[in-house]
Amino acid sequence: MLPRMAIRIGGGSSAPFYRATEESGAVEIVLYHDVLCSWCYVADARLDFLRDEYGASIRWRFRPYPLRPENQLPDKKQRAVLARHFRRVAKESEGKGVKPDLWSGQDPPSSSLPPLVALEAALPQGEHLQHELLRAMRKAAFLDGINVARRDVQLELASRVGLDLHCFLERLDDPRTAQSVSDATGEADALGIKGCPALVIGGEWLMQGCRELSEYRHVIDKYLRERAVSMPLRMMH
Repeated sequence: MLPRMAIRIGGGSSAPFYRATEESGAVEIVLYHDVLCSWCYVADARLDFLRDEYGASIRWRFRPYPLRPENQLPDKKQRAVLARHFRRVAKESEGKGVKPDLWSGQDPPSSSLPPLVALEAALPQGEHLQHELLRAMRKAAFLDGINVARRDVQLELASRVGLDLHCFLERLDDPRTAQSVSDATGEADALGIKGCPALVIGGEWLMQGCRELSEYRHVIDKYLRERAVSMPLRMMH
């Protein structure tokens, strides 16, 4: 029986679902996220514990899901709601040090799309560096209240984590990079994802919302056990 905290993804869509990679045998787990999503910040911190635990048996990937794709500054009411989410996250053990300054300060981002495009621009230089840039942007935004939607901030952080700036800028200015973010949103919609964070396990199971570390571990363990019994894994179309 499928765990109550996960749902099975239907096979009727033509979207490119992810599954175990045949070359390595590793199960692919995809986290749909937004850089500026407060609960994505917590979910990623919890999943960090599992990356070491599962080692090579799992390949982890990030896919963008912009919660604020429009280029429009949040009004006073929206800023209050966003700041409230940040204050709630600060009460979680993984949210220690988080402040609501990003949304209550003088320079709030007008869209969460630019940081996600920046992450896509970093990906050709390796998933590790992409994740380092993600961490740097979240630290700047969540702990220091810095608007990481600004290009100058993105370039500064990219330099700090060791990205080749020339290559990074080329990708940042390539319209195909922004298109890849849009394509990922379409993939998420086809999977039935309604928000983020959302975790897709082996292209078959979907967990939406931020979960406790124990829930993530329980569902992943169950999937790996079932996969070991039912190999080869069914291709999803």
